[in-house]
Amino acid sequence: MGEKEEGMAEDHVSRDEHRADLAGLRGELEELSGVRQEIAVLAKTMEANQERMLLRFEQMDQRFEQVQQQMRADREVMLLRFEQVDQHFEQVDQRFEQVDQQFSRHETRLMSLENWMRTTYVTLAIVAVGVASQLFYTLLRFGLKPTP
Repeated sequence: MGEKEEGMAEDHVSRDEHRADLAGLRGELEELSGVRQEIAVLAKTMEANQERMLLRFEQMDQRFEQVQQQMRADREVMLLRFEQVDQHFEQVDQRFEQVDQQFSRHETRLMSLENWMRTTYVTLAIVAVGVASQLFYTLLRFGLKPTP
C-alpha cells in the first residue's frame, strides 16, 4: 500500500495548482471564444463581400444588357438608314432610266426630223432644178437666149 499512496500522492494536485490549471483553461476558452468571434466577424465580412460582389456582377450584367440593347437599337437604325439610302439610290436609278428613255425618244425624233429635212431638201432641190429647167426651156421656146 505504500506504493499506492505514493502514486496517489503524485496524482494529488493541490488546490492552487488546480485553480491555476482552471485559470489557464479559462484563458484558453476565452481565447477560443475570441477566435470564434473573429471567425464569425470574418464570415460576416466574407458574406457581405460576397453580396457586394454579386451585386456588382448583377450591375455589370444589367449594364451589359443595356449596351447590347443599345447596340441592337443602333443596328436597327443603321439598317433602316441603309434601306432608305438603298431606296433613294433605286429612285435615282429609275429617274436616270426615265431620262435615258426620254433622251432616246428625243434622239429618235431628231433622227426622224433630220431624215425628213434631208428628204425635203432633196425634194426642193429636185423641184428647183425642175423649175429652173422648165424656165430655161420656156425661155428658149419663146426665143430668149441667154447672154454669154
